[in-house]
Amino acid sequence: METLEFRVDTMALLHEIADCAISQNYGVLKVPLNVFRILLGQVAKRAIELNDKELHILMLELGLYEVEANEIPKMIKKLSE
Repeated sequence: METLEFRVDTMALLHEIADCAISQNYGVLKVPLNVFRILLGQVAKRAIELNDKELHILMLELGLYEVEANEIPKMIKKLSE
């Protein structure tokens, strides 16, 4: 039996929430979500600089690295070895 794997593209999720799911009346949430998105980008950049395998795996699982979705499990497996 195969197991299903689900991934979240964190940046795309934040974009969907900020730009598509929030109605005009709740636009006040758009700024904090965009600040959060920017901070996550900076965290991903710092993770690359630190070059820690466990941190790379977390960043991949969060979808914070620019990697094709089908390559993520392969990269995680390689980093876990």
